[in-house]
Amino acid sequence: MHKQYQVPFDAPSADGQPSWRSPHHADGAPYGTDTTGVRGDDTIVQDVGRPDSTGHPLNLPYPGCPPIQAVERFFRNYATFSGRASRSEFWWAMLLMGVAEAALGAFGAASDISVFGIMQNVLSLALLVPSLTVSVRRLHDINLNGAWLIPFAGLTALGSVLAFMGAMAAVFVLFLVPDVVEQGFDFILLGAVITAVAGIAYAVCMAWPSNPAGARFDKSR
Repeated sequence: MHKQYQVPFDAPSADGQPSWRSPHHADGAPYGTDTTGVRGDDTIVQDVGRPDSTGHPLNLPYPGCPPIQAVERFFRNYATFSGRASRSEFWWAMLLMGVAEAALGAFGAASDISVFGIMQNVLSLALLVPSLTVSVRRLHDINLNGAWLIPFAGLTALGSVLAFMGAMAAVFVLFLVPDVVEQGFDFILLGAVITAVAGIAYAVCMAWPSNPAGARFDKSR
């Protein structure tokens, strides 16, 4: 003989539907999916770090990031090497910062007012650290370690040094020692080639599509 028992969760709710929910669809979403929902009096929220003004976590990539938000994320992640950055937030920030520097340089050259040159130098120094960090986060987004930025920077520096040395050699002995002048121009050409190769490789990496495996570099903040 079997005796049936009435248990509380078998009672219908106010809308006439059973009050229980399938464990495979917790909070109305498929089982195993990270969601934000409410179960009883407890709110379930995924820990994704600090958000920007639009609510997107600063430590996660923001695909299709608008220009204003890209600049915001650029400065709010000023010295943050962890996390990832999407292509749009990288390129918009770098483009707008480059335009600002170029504008200050143009104003300084056109007006002969030294304050514009000073402002350009100060801005360049202020943008150095966030430019490095957003580059590292962009590398993370394509699933590359941020250490890959070292050879890019090293090759760029090497090329610049070679070009500078060649220019100095060509200027100081111009038309006096033809062999040295020729070697100076060779150094300039070699430095330019190395710098160009490093710049192209860097640009290709920064434009590479996102790789979901880059989530291994995420870190909640």
